[in-house]
Amino acid sequence: MSDRTLVCCWVGDKQYAFYDTDVRQIARVEKMRTDDATDGRIGVLDVGGQAAPVFRLGDILSRGQQPSHGSGNHIAVTGSGDDVIGWLVDHIARTSVPKDAHIASLPGVIGPVASSWFEALVWIGTTSVLLMSPRYLNPLNKRRARFDPAKTAAAGARKKGSDTAERVVLLFSTPALPSVGSSRFALSGKRIAAITQPIPGIQVPGSAPHVTGVSWWRNAVVPVIDFRGPGDHDDTEERRRCVIAQCGPRLGNTLVAFPVDAEIAMHRPGAGDQQVTGASCPPFISGMFEIGGEVVGLLDLDALLAPVRPDAAEARDVAMSA
Repeated sequence: MSDRTLVCCWVGDKQYAFYDTDVRQIARVEKMRTDDATDGRIGVLDVGGQAAPVFRLGDILSRGQQPSHGSGNHIAVTGSGDDVIGWLVDHIARTSVPKDAHIASLPGVIGPVASSWFEALVWIGTTSVLLMSPRYLNPLNKRRARFDPAKTAAAGARKKGSDTAERVVLLFSTPALPSVGSSRFALSGKRIAAITQPIPGIQVPGSAPHVTGVSWWRNAVVPVIDFRGPGDHDDTEERRRCVIAQCGPRLGNTLVAFPVDAEIAMHRPGAGDQQVTGASCPPFISGMFEIGGEVVGLLDLDALLAPVRPDAAEARDVAMSA
């Protein structure tokens, strides 16, 4: 028998969860009374003689972007003392977590807001549920968002590549990364964890704009990145593939995934490869090289996804180690 239980909450067709130890009370919406506060609450609920503010969970998670209100039938109360707060949702159910369920923390690469709102992704059978952190989700709580870009599940760390992997690069094209003035990218072979079919992403509210969701890969949570912006990008129909790559130490060796065109190749750098001098490189490109008659940008994942730029010395180290 598992000793862990989730309180699952539905907002429209979206399912989220709290640990049951975070939920102190569940009430019907009829128990709520109106309140004239202007902080976004929709009412208050009596919790042990204290008037706890009630917010629509859908409003908080949508950040004002067309939330799905639903019917709002139940209120889950979390917190203690001055942090007591109610969350209005459509439906609530308790679910036991089996011992073989996968629970993995969300990498900080998804962004400071999302990594504060959600503690982990829980995989129960065929269902994945985002586990919420009520302390940081509370809009009245002035605590700073927790953000550690190096935060990653231990299962996501990949061992250092072989000598062979370190001497080759993957050449690819992709519409998912920012333009660099060239249609081709190169990424160090030691950064490549896998090349797969396109993987579906689970949307995480509050994520950075370029994070379209997260997915499972070998029991690790992998952010799926795409800088094309919002829209329906059918990479399966376009016959694209997916690269799962490992960031460097600055991002805690976090794994990320992004779609690439089907035409990929492994290349062993040789004397015929020439660096393009005088080429303008964005911060996330360590250099432009001419390989086989085409110009290729050497991708630095840490500089692309990290919130701060490395200093010049660190940038040189990144380029040399790639």
